[in-house]
Amino acid sequence: MTNKYLREYLNLFENLTISNLNTFDRLIDKNIIFIDPFNNIKGNEEFKKIFKNTLLKIQEPKFHVESITSKQNLTFIKWNMTFVAFGEQQKITGLSEIITNKEGKVKYHYDYWDSFSQFYIKLPFLGSIFKLFSTLVKSKI
Repeated sequence: MTNKYLREYLNLFENLTISNLNTFDRLIDKNIIFIDPFNNIKGNEEFKKIFKNTLLKIQEPKFHVESITSKQNLTFIKWNMTFVAFGEQQKITGLSEIITNKEGKVKYHYDYWDSFSQFYIKLPFLGSIFKLFSTLVKSKI
């Protein structure tokens, strides 16, 4: 991976704090598109709001890049995010598809991760319902 903006972008995620959120401004296209299981936004201000919200509402969030595969302006990143919820350490593992613009800034960021098994099923009350539903579905197959 030779793109300096992309290297800085990934490093920023691994060291993200409220105080360095505005660093994204020089690393992303002003019309960035970001999509994940909970969001579908366009624009750098909306993008920063998502991660500000994450930092404010989740205890001890930490991103870690596991591997990177790049070809031209397309990069796939395997990552994990750890945080504390419900009194214990949680982990989400996912894959990001990132496309850069002609300048090398991030133009498109699409996160793929299983929100059912890595999020919903862990919710205190709803998780029990989802687990029961999952068991019922599996027994019908």
